[in-house]
Amino acid sequence: MVSVNEVQSKGTVLLIDDNENQNISNCGALGRMKYTVHVATSYTEARSMIEDIKPDLIVMEAVLPDGDGFEFCQEIIAQYSPFIIFLTSKTEYGAELTGLRCGGNVYLTKPYHMPEFVARVEAGIKTRSRMGRLAEGSM
Repeated sequence: MVSVNEVQSKGTVLLIDDNENQNISNCGALGRMKYTVHVATSYTEARSMIEDIKPDLIVMEAVLPDGDGFEFCQEIIAQYSPFIIFLTSKTEYGAELTGLRCGGNVYLTKPYHMPEFVARVEAGIKTRSRMGRLAEGSM
């Protein structure tokens, strides 16, 4: 699912969650902000998409039926360098630390407020963009 034309996009976001209603809401909010948004409903589906879409930012649930999000995060961090936001229902003690230690940049728990979510995506895209410029040697 792509929300906006990539030509006018502010960045590419991959949403990984099996909650259809949440995906619709998040796609709508990010699409209005001119992000290109792709959706995967499983880690398996996300794996097959990442190489082709090369997301700037990934928003992912930590718990899906086909695997552990923390392990998946470590896997993709080893191969790519997207900014990662965990947007998850996993709230038990220590989960946030685990999410950040495995490579996540932000850990938001559900329920969440849409303006905060969008602001964190915007900040993540800006951070990723700055890091890319630094890696290329320009500021």
